[in-house]
Amino acid sequence: MSFIRSFCCAAFLASSSIIFTTTSFTQENKIPVADVNGEVIYLAEVMRLAEQLPAEYRQRPLESYFGGLVDDVIDARLAAAAGAESGLSENADVARLMEVAAMRVLAESWIAQQVNEAITEDALAAAYKLFIADSGSREEVKARHILVPEEATARAIIEKLTGGADFAEIAKTDSTGPSGPNGGDLGYFPRGAMVPTFEAVAFELTPGTFTSEPVQTQFGWHVIKVEDKRVTTPPTFEKIAPQLRQNLLNQNLGRVLEGLRVSAQINKRSFDDIRTEAQAAQAR
Repeated sequence: MSFIRSFCCAAFLASSSIIFTTTSFTQENKIPVADVNGEVIYLAEVMRLAEQLPAEYRQRPLESYFGGLVDDVIDARLAAAAGAESGLSENADVARLMEVAAMRVLAESWIAQQVNEAITEDALAAAYKLFIADSGSREEVKARHILVPEEATARAIIEKLTGGADFAEIAKTDSTGPSGPNGGDLGYFPRGAMVPTFEAVAFELTPGTFTSEPVQTQFGWHVIKVEDKRVTTPPTFEKIAPQLRQNLLNQNLGRVLEGLRVSAQINKRSFDDIRTEAQAAQAR
C-alpha cells in the first residue's frame, strides 16, 4: 500500500481537524472524475482529500498523486456501502461517530462560508494600505557588534571606543563572534532577525552611535554600533496578496468563533478529572 493510500485511509478513519479552506462545490469542482456502482465522484471530493495531505505531497505536481486520491475515494465509497449493507450503521457507537462526522462537515462548511464572505477585494485593499502605512515593520538597521565573554571586557572596550578607538578594528582583534574578522559587520537586518534583547537596543540607537552599556544575551556580552537605518520598499500588492488573504482569514476566523462562544453556555471539565474517570473506567 502506498504512503498516500495509508495516509488517506488513516485520515478517513480518524477524526480530522476542521479545515477552514474547505473546497466549495463550484461549477469547476462539480466535474466528475469517476463513478462507483452508478454513484458519481466529483472533483471537489478529491480536492478536499488533497488538502489533508502532508506538505511534501502538496508541493508536488497534482497529476503525480491525483490517481491515488481517486482510488482512495473509491475505496471509501465501497467500504461505506459494505458497512451499510452489513447493518453497521445501526450500531450505536458507529451511529454516534457518523453524527459527529456530519456535524464537523456542517461546521467546516458554515465557518468557511462566513470567513470567505468577509475576504473581499475591498478588504484586501484596505489591509494593504495598513501594511504600507506600518513603516515600522519594514525598518532595518545596519549594525556592527563586538562580542566578548565577560562584562568587564565589554566595559573596557566601551571606554576605548569613547576615547576614539576604531570600532571595526577592535572587533577584528577582540570579538569572539563569527562577524569579528569582518569588523563585526552584521549588515542590514529587520525586526525579528536577532535575539530580542539585542534587537531592542539596536533599533533604539541613533545611526553613528554605540551602546554606552554592555548588552547581555545568551551568547555573551555585546557592544553594538548602528551605522544606518532604512525603511525597505514595500512589496507590490500582487506579491503580498496571499499573505494578506491568510491574515484576514485568521482574523475573521477568530471573530466568527468568538461570536459563537459569546452567546453559548460552555462547561469544560478539568483534565485531571477526566483522566481520573478514564483510569477508573479502565480499572473496572
